[in-house]
Amino acid sequence: MVRNSLESRRARLMRGAGMAVASFALCVATAEAQTAPAPEPSADEEVVYVTGSRIARSGFDASTPVLVVGAEEVALTGTVNMETLLTTSPQFVAEFNGGPTSNNVPGGNAQVDLRGLGPQRNLVLVNGRRFAIQGPDQTTDLNTIPSALVERVEVVTGGSSAVYGSDAITGVVNFIIRDDFDGVEVSYLHSWDSPTETPTKDLNLTFGGNFANDRGNAVISLGYLTRGSITRAERGDWAQYQLDERCVTPASWSATAPGVLFPGNPSLATCRTAGGIPGMVSGGSGDIPNTRISGLPAASATYTPLYNAAGLGGLTSFGATFEDNGDIRPAVDPTDRYNLGLENYLQIPQERWMLNAFSTFDFNEHVEGYMEFHFSNNTVEMQLAPSNIGADHLIEVDNPYFSPEMQALFAQMDADQPVSQVPTGPVTRTNNPNDGFVRLTLGKRFEQAGDRFNSSERVAWRTAVGFRGDIGDVSEGFLHDLYYDAYYTYARTNTTDLQNGSISRSRFAAALLSAGGADPVCNIFGANMSAACVTAVRINSTNVTHTEMQGAVASISGALFDLPAGPVDFALGVEWREATAKYTPDTFLSSGDVAGFNAGLPTEGSESVREIFGEARVPILSDVTIFDDLALNGAFRYSDYDLEGVGGQWTYSYGVDWRVIEDLTLRAQFQHALRAPNVGELFGGNATNFANLTDPCGAVSTNQTAQVRAVCEATGVPTANVFTGAVQVSSSDLIGYVTGGNPAVGPEESDTFTAGAVVRPSFLPGFVASIDYYSIEIEDAIGVFGGGPGGVLDLCYNVLQDASSTACAAVNRNPDGRIIAPYLISLTNANVGAFETSGIDFAAGYDIDLPFQLFDSGTGLRLDTNWTYVDNLTTTAVQELAATTTSSCLGAFGPSCQEPTPEWKGVSRITFDAGPLSLSVRHRYIGGSTDDRYLLPVRRGQVLNIENFVNPTIDAYHYFDLSFSYDATETLRLHGGVNNVADKDPPVLAGGSQRANTWAGTYDTNGRFFFIGATLKFD
Repeated sequence: MVRNSLESRRARLMRGAGMAVASFALCVATAEAQTAPAPEPSADEEVVYVTGSRIARSGFDASTPVLVVGAEEVALTGTVNMETLLTTSPQFVAEFNGGPTSNNVPGGNAQVDLRGLGPQRNLVLVNGRRFAIQGPDQTTDLNTIPSALVERVEVVTGGSSAVYGSDAITGVVNFIIRDDFDGVEVSYLHSWDSPTETPTKDLNLTFGGNFANDRGNAVISLGYLTRGSITRAERGDWAQYQLDERCVTPASWSATAPGVLFPGNPSLATCRTAGGIPGMVSGGSGDIPNTRISGLPAASATYTPLYNAAGLGGLTSFGATFEDNGDIRPAVDPTDRYNLGLENYLQIPQERWMLNAFSTFDFNEHVEGYMEFHFSNNTVEMQLAPSNIGADHLIEVDNPYFSPEMQALFAQMDADQPVSQVPTGPVTRTNNPNDGFVRLTLGKRFEQAGDRFNSSERVAWRTAVGFRGDIGDVSEGFLHDLYYDAYYTYARTNTTDLQNGSISRSRFAAALLSAGGADPVCNIFGANMSAACVTAVRINSTNVTHTEMQGAVASISGALFDLPAGPVDFALGVEWREATAKYTPDTFLSSGDVAGFNAGLPTEGSESVREIFGEARVPILSDVTIFDDLALNGAFRYSDYDLEGVGGQWTYSYGVDWRVIEDLTLRAQFQHALRAPNVGELFGGNATNFANLTDPCGAVSTNQTAQVRAVCEATGVPTANVFTGAVQVSSSDLIGYVTGGNPAVGPEESDTFTAGAVVRPSFLPGFVASIDYYSIEIEDAIGVFGGGPGGVLDLCYNVLQDASSTACAAVNRNPDGRIIAPYLISLTNANVGAFETSGIDFAAGYDIDLPFQLFDSGTGLRLDTNWTYVDNLTTTAVQELAATTTSSCLGAFGPSCQEPTPEWKGVSRITFDAGPLSLSVRHRYIGGSTDDRYLLPVRRGQVLNIENFVNPTIDAYHYFDLSFSYDATETLRLHGGVNNVADKDPPVLAGGSQRANTWAGTYDTNGRFFFIGATLKFD
């Protein structure tokens, strides 16, 4: 594989590092989210460990910027699911397939995406140690994090593999949990949204204390969480319809002026009235309860009389459908489309039981034992519209459910159709001319079988057992203040997905044909599907996923020797880790004989690594003019993997800390990190997935040029079908693709450079600010070719425009030119991509004492603000074709870039404190963004008219939240608030967004949101 020169990039980054340290004007980056950088401890304060380093720090800022979110922010926002709080921080981008709004299957997990580079590229820790993982992708489900026990969250930007190993390629999210407790604490939080009043309830009981003459401490915490469901139908017009983007949306929902037509619309009047919503078509799926037939021959001297006789005069490419009694007629688009929105969950229900236990015991002055235990049972449910089948099937010419005129039409089609193979699940049938069978494309929605329902139960166990303590000194000036820590962790997660409402493809195909001269079991034409038919074709399915991780770490730290400026601190250790994952679908799913939920093959594998790591901090100058403190730092890790594509790998980092004066600290850090492929990427079986994508050869293609037409024809689209509904009517017609693992996949590599400053001006007591620049470059990124199905289609038809290219070879079409099962886009994992992102993080905090008192106490204001400016966010689908496959997703949203990533995003809070009472206002800002289907081609040099796009932009969003806390007594604390006070609806889009016509992970979909809680604590 041809690779970009990573070494040249490193040289460029290090030249930038030198310039940044030399010039304060170039030192820009991050500090903290809802609390500004903590005041610097004095020299005699207790040393602490900061995420991103294994060396204890005292009186000096960390070289790598650390974002800190405290327990107070958890309370003031009514947080019960940690991913929802972190997503509001500007350093994170909403994770598309996780969280409360993810009504996807598989789903039910909660993850965070640091810098928008993928949740698998940031490492989640608890108390500095790896936690339970779930699934073949080996990520941590944040549903296992007890929000009630979170003391703070520390987030490190940039590759930290030298300190923590693989997966810390874009950074580390470290949850610090309260594990030393004396007394009893009961907390309860009740929250609800104003539109539906759907409740979320979170109850926690924590108790602990010392034992054995205070040599030991034990803490046990029990938690129960329940969250109700909200369907799209419950959230009004913007959510309940499956909106079609062939017409503009109302002016009140968009900055786009009404009257702009999407290509292919027949008339403005049709757009303004269709679907019952002014200015928008309420479209949906072409697979409908009464069944739709498409792929019929074009009108001709032979077929026009047959169509007229059968009642199909005026037939269009949208095909035919049936009245309830079974009478056939031409299908009308979009009137006959099925609205998928009503039944789908907008907020998925959740029930979680959790037990956490912590204990420490001092065996003697040199040995402290510690233990952590976690158990959680988390169940989330997804509900989707009834299953559908949109595929080719064989129907007998003399099918008794059709009129004699239709049977005559079928007889003619039987004579004209060529020999072909018709796959229906694992069964393939041959269709020959004049064999008594006709091949039809059926679009059937099995409304009579009920909604699809998936219950995902995830049971996680995790324990950590270790010993730590002081060793002492070898001598006064050499190897002194030594400290050791050795621990073993074991975690296991079992996930069971129970799926109801699926349809067996093979049983359905058989039920359409007669057996032994009897009428076919299924009459799906009209509202005639019987209970016997439902019983014959409906199936339930089960997925089981088992994941284990274990590891052992032993390290020693302390002072290596003394220099005039201070001791040389070091840490040295070894680590072993092993992860295994096994995904077992039942026979329906593994064979592909399922419609309704994605099929997939079994996945099973393991990986292990043995590592040695080290870290050092060398003081250079101290108490010298403009060098109040100057130190260099570095870290390394050598990892030996048992994977053929990885083997032995080095990661490292080095940087500088420079406290110019007490008021000003400068810092810079370079880190080279890696991410080894996970079990899913290595050993994943082929899985079939579907996405809302625009087929460049279909009716709603936005680039209908002669060049695209030529590629469409060369890749199997009949000339007459190019740019018509015969290929794709709208992006609601899903496009399928197949993904799979590759045991030879190698590691991803990244280089991160950060440089910045922390300011604590002595002339302005209580004020602290930081500014940091970050740059992350990732090469050999693991992914499917083209970055996904949308990228492959774009590469083939809009970028490369070469039918013999690898991208075009991955696209399979049926004889009509449709990408429809089993003709799908074929993708596989490889080290093909690259990512780059850079920007500036700002944070500031200011504590102000006010000149009056309330409640016999002083009063004050706390001002905190945290902002990120993104300067660059690019994705390269194929490194070898970087010039033509690089997408700049800065300020974009859509099928390629996913959730919006604006240039500016920020969170600010003003809190008024008066003794026991705190009143707080939070402002959340999300900058504007643009549809990537317009923005990406334009950035590549194409000329497009933005007025040909529906809702091509999202304006900047402002949210305001109010909250309070009140210490009613010494033992009782109350807190509550209202998020999204203005009840602001999310931006309403059509087509490119896959969740309820908006980007539900980024914008508030619950409207005005209330919460009230109480904490009772006593010794």
